[in-house]
Amino acid sequence: MNFEGFRGKLKNSRRLKIFLFIIITVAVLLFMTRELYYYIVYERTDDAYVEGTIIPISPQVSGKVIKVYVDYNQRVKKGQPLVEIESDDYLAEARAKRENVNTLYNQLQEISSQLNEAIAKLKTAESNLDAIRASRILAERDYKRIKELHEEDLISKSRFDSAEAALRVAQAQEKAAESQIKEIKSLINTLNVKMKTQKHQIARAQEELNISEINLKRTLIVSPRDGRVARRSVEVGQYVRSGQLLMAVVDEQDIWIGANFKETQIDKMRVGQPVKIKVDAYPGKIFKGHVASFQPGTGAVFSLFPPENATGNFVKVVQRIPVRIIIDSSFDPDYPLWPGMSVIPYVDVTVNTGPKLKDVMEKQ
Repeated sequence: MNFEGFRGKLKNSRRLKIFLFIIITVAVLLFMTRELYYYIVYERTDDAYVEGTIIPISPQVSGKVIKVYVDYNQRVKKGQPLVEIESDDYLAEARAKRENVNTLYNQLQEISSQLNEAIAKLKTAESNLDAIRASRILAERDYKRIKELHEEDLISKSRFDSAEAALRVAQAQEKAAESQIKEIKSLINTLNVKMKTQKHQIARAQEELNISEINLKRTLIVSPRDGRVARRSVEVGQYVRSGQLLMAVVDEQDIWIGANFKETQIDKMRVGQPVKIKVDAYPGKIFKGHVASFQPGTGAVFSLFPPENATGNFVKVVQRIPVRIIIDSSFDPDYPLWPGMSVIPYVDVTVNTGPKLKDVMEKQ
């Protein structure tokens, strides 16, 4: 009886093993079929990361930080204040520049008034000259007529002397009027030069004022776009210099995938092919995207020390070509993508959409 029970247990154990073997075999076949399908349909790489727009925030003026408006990793909107630098010096400079501009404008108005007055005097002097010239012409005629009569002893010498004196007075008055006009014209030329110089000084002073006002505005640093604050390294009371890195703003919307495929993988890749994107941080979550472009060169040639294969021993290494993948899935706050996160893109190379890498290079 014990023997029969042992035989029954043995049969059940064999059946269980056969059943488990069948299940494992089916699972392996399904896994291999899936992997074979992915191998035929998709090109994938582990050398891929999320990339995005990271804007360094640096001051354009130097000074002491009096206020920091944002905290670490805080979400910000475009135009939102980030850091404020002490503005007393820049405010005083802007006021001094503005006063200088106002003074120069007042001087310009004074020169303009003098010029207008000189022009009016010139018109009056020219009118007087016309009258004096007419008197001189009349005096010349009288003198000639009286001289002829005097030569014939028809008039007295005193009458002739009076006519001669009147002519000389008229000539002297004409010369004086002409001299006055020359002086006025010289003054007008001088005032015109002064006005031109003054306008140049005003333009230069206005530029200095504009720069000082711009520097005053730059004491308040605002966010250039929507995003999140990263790598904040500024504190209240810290003295910062122009160009010093204070923080960065990461745009949550402007992100893409930088995938480095082997050069042997891109033969069937085309611009526009759909891409499935798996993110290591979100198991089971799949993002959708498409191939946007190919970098015109391998990653090695753009490195700090590009390879020099013309010297020394040569070992052939498969190069990688960066491929830019645009994410088509809308932004999901539950699954945010940040620059630097590891991803695995699957490019569906069976879809014939856009040009290949060689076609892109030929068009360029």
